[in-house]
Amino acid sequence: MSDDQVCGGEAQPAIELPADLLFAPEQDMWVRVEGDGTVTVGATHIVAAHGQFMLFTPRAVGTEVERDRSLGVMETAKTAVAVHAPLSGRIVAINEAVVSDVALVAREPYGAGWLVRLQPAALADERGALMAAADYATWLAPRLAQKQAAAAPLDDDEFKEDLNVDPYRGY
Repeated sequence: MSDDQVCGGEAQPAIELPADLLFAPEQDMWVRVEGDGTVTVGATHIVAAHGQFMLFTPRAVGTEVERDRSLGVMETAKTAVAVHAPLSGRIVAINEAVVSDVALVAREPYGAGWLVRLQPAALADERGALMAAADYATWLAPRLAQKQAAAAPLDDDEFKEDLNVDPYRGY
């Protein structure tokens, strides 16, 4: 693990998050404040885990969005996932590479898979809703553990008695 990444959750696989990003936990989005005052926004690895995305349809450049409102939609074969803005602002750029190849979000969620750039409208006021990488990892760990427990495979012996059926005697 490099110095610019943090890890969360010791009872589960490590989650590596770039330390230079801020995270919007409720939206599963990340934010990087750029030197020119804009912010780059992307989806976390949690969004990428929804399935194989087939399409990203962003809102148009110039669109004003409020925090927690739609930046666009990502679609899988089975569902559409709304992409919610972690900050209020005006869309100033769309990642055309993701529009052309939405799988880039899953391959590089914290790099080339960014989604949009915003000119923030209220960064000073809304920054408090964002978490540093270490805080986000701490916030995320119990939620991932809960989901992992819910998806745990059944104990091999749990239904052994039910599966031991004599074909000549029936159930």
